[in-house]
Amino acid sequence: MNSSVDPILLIVEDDPAMRDLLELALKQQFVPPFELKIAQNGLEALDIIQEHPPSLIILDILLPQMNGLQFLAELQNQPTYNDDIRIVIISALGVREVVQQAIQSGANDFLVKPFDMDTLIERVKTVLTA
Repeated sequence: MNSSVDPILLIVEDDPAMRDLLELALKQQFVPPFELKIAQNGLEALDIIQEHPPSLIILDILLPQMNGLQFLAELQNQPTYNDDIRIVIISALGVREVVQQAIQSGANDFLVKPFDMDTLIERVKTVLTA
């Protein structure tokens, strides 16, 4: 059960430099009212989600142990999952099939790395208000 008053924003990214950039950009724009959680892989993210269901997930596709597409499939089996969770995929893989599979698996948007942080912020705002 979520004991936090603020909505939760979860970053799932294994690259420390990208994780730090995302955290900084998102904190400047959204914290508060968001509580920020960080996971380095899909398994860690699923553990966090069990205790703290997020409002928004920023998810990399290329992750160790469980890639982003596998994570999306597993996320839908979680008891805390609901359709209100917004998901933005970030990935160096901009292949059409990967983008389509991510969107069909529940992602709300897909950004190809490298991207401008202002673009990410705008896309996150759009996804949150959709």
